Amino acid sequence: MVDHYLDELVSSSKRILLLQGPVGDFFYQFSKWLQTQQKTVFKLNFNAGDEFFYPNSTPHTYAYRQSLKDFKEYLEQFCIKNKIDNVICFGDNRKYHRIAHELCAKLNIGFWALEEGYFRPEYVTLEKGGVNAYSQISRNQEFFLQYKDLPEPPKPVHVAGGFLPMAKRACLYYILANFRFLKYRKYKNHKKFNLCYYLKLWTVSGYKRLCYAIEDRDFAKRVEQGEFGKFFIVPLQVYDDSQVQVHSDYDSVEHFLREVLTSFLNHAPNDVNLIVKHHPMDRGLIDYGVVIDEYCKKYPQLQGRIFYVHDVPMPVFLRHGKGMVTMNSTSGISGLLHNMPVITLGRANYDMEGLTHQGSLVGFWVNPTPPNAELFDAYRKFHLHRTHINGSFYTKVILRYPYNQ
Repeated sequence: MVDHYLDELVSSSKRILLLQGPVGDFFYQFSKWLQTQQKTVFKLNFNAGDEFFYPNSTPHTYAYRQSLKDFKEYLEQFCIKNKIDNVICFGDNRKYHRIAHELCAKLNIGFWALEEGYFRPEYVTLEKGGVNAYSQISRNQEFFLQYKDLPEPPKPVHVAGGFLPMAKRACLYYILANFRFLKYRKYKNHKKFNLCYYLKLWTVSGYKRLCYAIEDRDFAKRVEQGEFGKFFIVPLQVYDDSQVQVHSDYDSVEHFLREVLTSFLNHAPNDVNLIVKHHPMDRGLIDYGVVIDEYCKKYPQLQGRIFYVHDVPMPVFLRHGKGMVTMNSTSGISGLLHNMPVITLGRANYDMEGLTHQGSLVGFWVNPTPPNAELFDAYRKFHLHRTHINGSFYTKVILRYPYNQ
């Protein structure tokens, strides 16, 4: 048996500092649970949205209203004064969290990052030292194969999730943060922080989803019927995701897409098709169909071979596709789960020999390497026993100690 990270957090901590969490009250509920484990929990709020879901009146809760450039000095003094031994945040690429990560290493304080589950939708992820490409877990296949005999984890409890619970909390969060911005006027968000921007985005997104519904449903049926023959799937990522900005060498998702299209044009067999899937969270923002149309008009040999879809469920493609090209999306893990060959062109914690194609994209079009089923099973069971917690940040996360009981 392998110890769960949540158990390690509980056993190694006495005085915990929470930074920013997911939108909603998860950190407030998490704090209450940690206190039942005899932990003293501190919290820093950075804007009025944070404050609403975790009130400043809560014991050991402080409003940070200074500038980003002053945060390192403030945090160092705060941790020393309050004898903080572990720091927890959601997402390790936010501006304040990157500073905290560096400071924790300097002060020998445990740094923990939460993220959406690598294996979705019934899990969230907790890792020590960082998540995604910053994960401290080995990427050597021998490391994971030692866990191939771990028992199959219990079937996760189904918890309500999806877009609506998150969107409701996000709307409230951004409304409060924007209308009460003077209380935290020096706050710097990691993404755009304009309420009108997001209202427009979600309105356009909802309208487009209705427009695409019938078309996407028909496309899914055509895939199931084998109409597209041999095809590769390319799931795109959110344009401003840290996976793009930090964990890749691309300037943008469009840069990635153009590289894939150019390689497909020059090296893919003529009897193979390409399906590009838009990310649902980008539906109201960007339309990459313009790029695909440009290529098809410029290169007639691509016409009828490249398809652009929006809300077709990913499993439809995973059951029938020849392989997946991704930057570093967790969709790659879904592909591996379906024994689909996957190549990552960015940096991903699952990109290792035995799981993903380790050759070039040129070679992938012709001879994609499938994952080693035994290795992937060991990888999956290790993460479910070590880094994954059953639940959804926006409804309910099932916390217990010991976790693997």
